[in-house]
Amino acid sequence: MKTLLCAILTCSFFITLAQSDNIETEINNQVWLPFIKTYNNFDAIGFMNLHSRDLVRVPVDAKKIYTFEEYSINNQQSNEMSLRNKRKQAIEFSFEDRIHNETSAFETGYYKVTSSDNQGKTRTFYGKFTVVLRKFGDRWKIVLDSDTGKNITESNFLSGKKL
Repeated sequence: MKTLLCAILTCSFFITLAQSDNIETEINNQVWLPFIKTYNNFDAIGFMNLHSRDLVRVPVDAKKIYTFEEYSINNQQSNEMSLRNKRKQAIEFSFEDRIHNETSAFETGYYKVTSSDNQGKTRTFYGKFTVVLRKFGDRWKIVLDSDTGKNITESNFLSGKKL
């Protein structure tokens, strides 16, 4: 009987782990990989399509809270200026926590943004993010996105699990 119970618990553990991996893969494919692509390409419309219309955006260092509409306008204006000035940017992610079930996810981690101006001068920024995602039908969307750059370094970024 103990052997049977142990076998059932072991199977349950691996089934749960496999489901968790499937959800993480789904989130990566629906949110994080398109996030990187749209961010790097200054695609404000594609980028905002990754977010829920009920989005709460909190840039902690600015001590502000934006709605979907406000964040969308800010992104569009910023992207237009970057494109006019022939800037380039690339974002990378590493994760600290990825907690999810079938319909909700809470993820924290670090990002690294490398940007260059039209003369090739490069700068690198690091930040820490907290994101809450929700599944609407068959699509994951960002419902809360907050970040801070305060006291975040390359070593913090390297401590996370890379995407």
